[in-house]
Amino acid sequence: MTHLPDWSYRLRTSLVSVAFPSGLTSIGEGAFIGCSALVSINLPASLTSIGNEAFASCSSLTTITLPLPDGLSIGDGAFFDCPLDDEAKAAVRAINFWAVRPPIDAQGHATVPEGLTTITSSAFSDCSSLVSVTLPAGLVSIGSHAFERCSALSSVTLPASLTSIGSHAFERCSALTSITFPASLTSIGSSAFYRCSALSSVTLPASLTSIGSSAFYRCSALSSVTLPASLTSIGSSAFDGCSALSSVTLPAGLTSISRGAFYRCSALSSVTLPASLTSIGSSAFYRCSSLTRATVPDTATLGYTAFDSETTVLRLPPAKMRWYEAVDGALAYKRCRPLLYGWLERAQTRLGSYGPDGAARQRDREEFEGDFAHLALHAD
Repeated sequence: MTHLPDWSYRLRTSLVSVAFPSGLTSIGEGAFIGCSALVSINLPASLTSIGNEAFASCSSLTTITLPLPDGLSIGDGAFFDCPLDDEAKAAVRAINFWAVRPPIDAQGHATVPEGLTTITSSAFSDCSSLVSVTLPAGLVSIGSHAFERCSALSSVTLPASLTSIGSHAFERCSALTSITFPASLTSIGSSAFYRCSALSSVTLPASLTSIGSSAFYRCSALSSVTLPASLTSIGSSAFDGCSALSSVTLPAGLTSISRGAFYRCSALSSVTLPASLTSIGSSAFYRCSSLTRATVPDTATLGYTAFDSETTVLRLPPAKMRWYEAVDGALAYKRCRPLLYGWLERAQTRLGSYGPDGAARQRDREEFEGDFAHLALHAD
């Protein structure tokens, strides 16, 4: 035998020792994961590779016979959550930093060395003692679940080189109050900040084009979100249950709001929707009990119960949305209509839109009255 297949001895909790054949060249992914009684291993000199998570969660594994074979490659997480002695950890880490858990000092601080460009998946997951982390200047990506359930992690400064944050990367980091996103960031994965219940404000960078599904799901303290002009889509349930979020201005280039994106945002009383929207998914603003009205382009498709039944939804052509957006906040008050008529007439006159016969002026007045008559009735 030269190759030990993936997952071949997975969860064999009674396995105490293993004798590898002298010609073995590779140990597959997860081959001994969860073998909690395995105490020590002696790797053959012929071995050239150990797969990802090959010995992960071998909670009794303290010893590896050293030195390690020449030319050996070790996959990410190969010895995660193994109580290896210091000498063995150092030998493994010298081959692949991410093969064992990163060290955390007595103050709860971890430093990721310079030269690394990625944080591997689940690198710090469930590290409840992690309070702070220093990331390398050249970091490009943070893998999925990288800091999931790091319950003491309170703040993170992301380097200027970072372009992507993986799915579930900071899920349930319940002490995380702030995070600074770099200008280089282009994507935030699904559930990246899921249930970060202390996160109070977020300013997303100009380079970001999409927000993944459930990215900020139930961030119950999140009261302020600044969305960039570059954003084109918001994933399903992205801000679901953000009960402190009171207002949001969606950028002019946004084309789609997915299912349940702002579902159960009970404090949301004001939302500015762009004329560029082509679709609003089902329940996108459902159970937003403070949202009394919204103006939506008539070219956008609306999913089932996109808005709560108590929300008055006004459908307008995109061109009219742009025309009226400057006075949108006043349109619900009947007493303001004469002032608005006068303002619009002056604007049209300056643009030379009205001829001497008054027909165009009368047409615009009638259209204005028709578009907003129901709002005047609400104000009575």
